[in-house]
Amino acid sequence: MKNLLVLSFLVISLSGCSGIRQTDETFDAHAENVNVLFMQFPGGDTQERAMELAPENAEIVTIKSTVTDTSSFLGVVNRIIGVDQTKIAGVIK
Repeated sequence: MKNLLVLSFLVISLSGCSGIRQTDETFDAHAENVNVLFMQFPGGDTQERAMELAPENAEIVTIKSTVTDTSSFLGVVNRIIGVDQTKIAGVIK
């Protein structure tokens, strides 16, 4: 049982990531954190990580993020176990 718990924790902690999909004219950047009992893996602000991936000459059109506050029911449930995600989309000039 202990080995299964450790293995599950390792898989959850490795599942947070960030990346970008880019064409000649558009881009779509994303970043995720996995939340387990108010701890975030890999940690940090997802919006900052996604913004760092945006190209220099890009115009941001949309930014979409999940609820991360603790003043709402969904925010608290997401922090206990859930995923924080930010998506940024735009055009490249």
